[in-house]
Amino acid sequence: MPNISHKTLVIAIQTVASEMRHLRATFVAGDAEPEEYQYLEDVEQAAEDLERAYDEASRTVINLPPYDELVGRES
Repeated sequence: MPNISHKTLVIAIQTVASEMRHLRATFVAGDAEPEEYQYLEDVEQAAEDLERAYDEASRTVINLPPYDELVGRES
């Protein structure tokens, strides 16, 4: 994986989580365009990749916030 700062990783996770919430709200409202379904799948894959990277980083960095807090999930 490319070397990025922990701060950048945190911001990327928060941004991807926000985008997923936005897309899902668009689908619920019935306003989604066909290409947005593929985009959501791509964003979900990015979220999984970022979560794996975060799990790895959290093994060596002690001051990272909980992942669920970053994505707005209840623990």
